[in-house]
Amino acid sequence: MLLLVRLRPLLFELCGDHAVAFCESCREGYRPEQLDADLAKFFLCRSCGADLGGSLKAHARTCPRLLVQRPRARIERQSLRPPSRYHRVAV
Repeated sequence: MLLLVRLRPLLFELCGDHAVAFCESCREGYRPEQLDADLAKFFLCRSCGADLGGSLKAHARTCPRLLVQRPRARIERQSLRPPSRYHRVAV
């Protein structure tokens, strides 16, 4: 769930012009602004209530616009890691 919460703003910023989720039951595609504004319902199909989380994750793994963001995210994560004991500064 946390991954999808972090993904939400990126979907609006980078994927606003195309479908980011697809309901297998209804055969309905959703752009970010078509998904519910309520976080509890954001990942649900508006027609049948099916969970769209898997579809959103699949989009995140394959969308060229989001793939560009991955290296930056890795760099930011690495910079948050504490230094290893070999790189710590002696006090």
